[in-house]
This record gives sequence, structure tokens and C-alpha cells, in this order.
Amino acid sequence: MSATFYPREDYPGDLFIITADNVYFVVHKRILFEQSNNNFRGYLIDPNTQSLSVPESSTLFNLILHVIYDFDPTIYKPNLSLISELLDALPLYGVDVIRPFSEGKYFFKITLDHAPAAALETYTLVCRHRLEALAVKCSQYLVSVPLHHLTDQNCISMGPVYLRRLVFLHLGRIERLKILLKPPPASHPPSLLCDALDQRSRLEKPWREAINELCWDITADTPLSRLQSALGPLVEKSPCSECQMAIKERIRKLFVDWTMIKNTIQE
Repeated sequence: MSATFYPREDYPGDLFIITADNVYFVVHKRILFEQSNNNFRGYLIDPNTQSLSVPESSTLFNLILHVIYDFDPTIYKPNLSLISELLDALPLYGVDVIRPFSEGKYFFKITLDHAPAAALETYTLVCRHRLEALAVKCSQYLVSVPLHHLTDQNCISMGPVYLRRLVFLHLGRIERLKILLKPPPASHPPSLLCDALDQRSRLEKPWREAINELCWDITADTPLSRLQSALGPLVEKSPCSECQMAIKERIRKLFVDWTMIKNTIQE
């Protein structure tokens, strides 16, 4: 007998469902009719049906009912494989997959929780089922995943639209960082110790040389520490304190601008 869907005196059910592993679920036909657009896989064509058997395991069917009843399944800790089975099973029972996996719903959070540890797998799964809000959220964890890690199966499963958006996320961030790097530090008023010609050799030239080298290996998730290691030494190399301040301010602004660049696929 199910630990969640069992006979209750306060809200008695009117339908017994038996899973492939012989676990009983007691549910309410009215709710199944409301949430299904195909008479619950055709099992309820006869409204007088009082019991039926389903081919799913109790573990999977329990989640199907949690979706239908909008119950919190957190205690069951469904893994990504089980969530994938759930997404495949719901349409068979005429149950919409978009609503229960929309932002703010239980299954949205449970699915998204898998993204930090399995970003590519989670993104591929939600894209396959066109779960837009989840795809956008999951994509932030793919910024650190090189595009060459995508398998042919990943690309086929997520589809051309979501693959394109992921590629554009990577290429767009790389291109944006190159643009952010290009301007040299701002010059300061010329002085006897550092005139305009000095500033070109102390600000513009070393900055240009540093970013030319840096641009060879920047990625969509280039960390601030990498930028600091490439550009930070320019401060100490300059004998002019005002030039040093200009370089520090330029690096600070670069850090701020880079952290503000969008890190998810475009909606």
C-alpha cells in the first residue's frame, strides 16, 4: 500500500490502482479526470471503473500521482533518471508536463537541483521536453562546460534550437569579454614625471600586449582570478603612481562589467 495514497476516512478515494510491483494506490477519479486529457490513458473510459492495473513501477507511478495532485515529492529524492522516466510517462496519461515543471512548482526545484552536479544531462533533458524556464536556469551551469564535451546524442536530444542558443551563449560571452578587454586604462593629466608619451608606453602598450596574450585562452567562464593574474602585474611594472591607479581602476571596472554579462541562454 502506498504511504501517501492510501484509504482515508476524511477524503475517501474511489479508485484502486495496482502497479507492476503490486503496490496499491487509492485515488480519486474526479482529480484524474480533471488533470488528464485522455481519460487517464484510456483506463477510465468507463466511469464506473473501480480498480485497474498500470505497467509502471510504484516508484514512478508515485511521482505521476504527485504531479497530478500537486504534492511535494522532495522526501523521495528522485534522481535525474527517474525524472526523465516521469517526463516520458506523463503524456501517456494525458497529463501536461509544462505546468508541474514551471517555475515555483515542486518538480521545477527538484530538477534544477540536479543541474550543478549534472549540468549537461539536466539541460539536455529539459530541452528535450521543451521546458523553457528550466532550460534557461540550467544553462548557467553550462558556461563552464566546454562545447566539445557535447556528444552527438546530447545535440540530438536537446534539439537544434536549444543547441544553437547554448553555442551562442558561449560565443557571445567570449566575444563580449574581448570587447570589454580592449579599451586601455584611462590616461591622467600629463606631468613632468609622466607625460602623454610616457603614458602610451606605461598604459596603452603593456595593456595591449597583456590582452593579446590573454585572448588566446579566454573562455565563456574565464574567472576573475585569470584576469587578475594577466593584468594585475601591470600595476607594479609602472613607475608612475597615477598610472598605477588608472590600471587598478581599469581592472576593477573590467571585473564589474564581466560579472554583469548574462550567463544564461537568451529567452
